[in-house]
Amino acid sequence: MKRMVTLWQAASWPQRVGLLLSLVSYGLLYPGVTEPIMTVNANLSVLGMKIQLLNETRSIWQTVLFLQEQGYRWIGWMILTFSVIFPAIKAVMIVWLWLSPSAFRSTLTMVLSKWSMADVFVVALLIAFFSAQATNNVTAQLEDGFYWFTAFCVLSIAAAQCLTWPTHHAQRVQAD
Repeated sequence: MKRMVTLWQAASWPQRVGLLLSLVSYGLLYPGVTEPIMTVNANLSVLGMKIQLLNETRSIWQTVLFLQEQGYRWIGWMILTFSVIFPAIKAVMIVWLWLSPSAFRSTLTMVLSKWSMADVFVVALLIAFFSAQATNNVTAQLEDGFYWFTAFCVLSIAAAQCLTWPTHHAQRVQAD
């Protein structure tokens, strides 16, 4: 505990904010993965009658399980790996780096961060959402899980910027 207090006191304010944002963001990851993310409805109009073909509400986790059940294991594993596992490992790495700073752990965390594609997944969800809204027979509604997951993405990006701010700032000052 004393070591943590010493590290906290030695850190710059952007590093402190970065660590706090990182911890908060990873608290948002769980509901972002387990809460429903989107509801999709598909209807067909036949002779003036509306027939509901699809009414699905799923979370990211339910989608991964569904893809595996349907024989799309590779796609399910890719979503799980890049949107859930890598961000979770990155969280552990950030705390480990904070408690025991080293150039190797810093480099490893930065490399791992580049492979975390949670933000890309949010963009893909938005594209799917707006594509569904473009047709008369298909509607989509974003659910709470989408907002939890998006908040996780935004806060983790902000945390990374704060945690690396002194390094980038020092490099810019030396370049001038």
